[in-house]
Amino acid sequence: MSDDLSFLDLGSIPDGDAPQPPSGWKYLTRGGALKCVFSTTVSVKMGMGASASSHMNQTFWFIRQVSNDMFEGQLINNRHLPAGEVETIPLEILIHNYVPEIAYYVGLVLPAMKEQGLSDGTDLDEHNLTSLFGLGLIYATRNQMKLAQSVISEIVEVQGDFAGRGQFLFNEFGIALRKNGLVPEAVECFRRASEFVHDDENLYYNLARACYENDDWHGCIENLVQSHRLNPRLEVTRNLLEVVVGLEENEYRLSQYGKPPVPPDVASRAREVLASDTVKLPLDEGPVMRIEPGRARSGGPPVGTVHVKRHGSDE
Repeated sequence: MSDDLSFLDLGSIPDGDAPQPPSGWKYLTRGGALKCVFSTTVSVKMGMGASASSHMNQTFWFIRQVSNDMFEGQLINNRHLPAGEVETIPLEILIHNYVPEIAYYVGLVLPAMKEQGLSDGTDLDEHNLTSLFGLGLIYATRNQMKLAQSVISEIVEVQGDFAGRGQFLFNEFGIALRKNGLVPEAVECFRRASEFVHDDENLYYNLARACYENDDWHGCIENLVQSHRLNPRLEVTRNLLEVVVGLEENEYRLSQYGKPPVPPDVASRAREVLASDTVKLPLDEGPVMRIEPGRARSGGPPVGTVHVKRHGSDE
């Protein structure tokens, strides 16, 4: 990119070109093996007249998926074990009336089930986690954002190697979250994926892009540098570096796309990387920008024209 950045067209990609964000229903049915503790809460009224009072009564259930849209539930007893009659719970009822309690399941119920030698007493595997992730996306599409964020946060904290697929699993979750507008949660999933692998340029780009959309310039440049170090020829990384430089001190474009000012050290580092000169994970497809022919000024030499999407929009 030319140092003369007086004419950068940072136009948004038309909404018609944007694919639909990944569906939580797809993840829920693809996993097809949801097993977790859920809670229900009801208000219980005590007393009569002026002395009446009420309190919230929380009940815990062990829920397992038996088909795409049907579940079975058992009450959890005081020894953290499922007990009693099995109830059939349709998916719509599960979504509306039950709340996932992943930390309780992992911390207390699973160990208790293992100790008793119950067949379900196994760690959360990839399929189960995928189903729970789908449930989190469903909450998001229903605008139950606090519940969605809570589920995703607990998923990120789950420990396990997931049969060697941890980096792919959390990378995929990160892409789906970013496309559904849950950018801070996407950042956390990409960071979790990076705990499993340290030499994947695509993963670092995905994390840099999520940091860009989360207005974290330092996180963005840190991961762009790592991506470029691993593969200087990765075009999307170079393009995002050019966007960082192109937005430097461009108050109009910063305002237009709802971005905070680019710190001088971030822009300087981006320039240095651009001046210097084995894919393992899928990229977060749908680049932030496209490089097309343009002009720095009337009659001037051609330069790259960088197109980025508007802040908060889909590809």
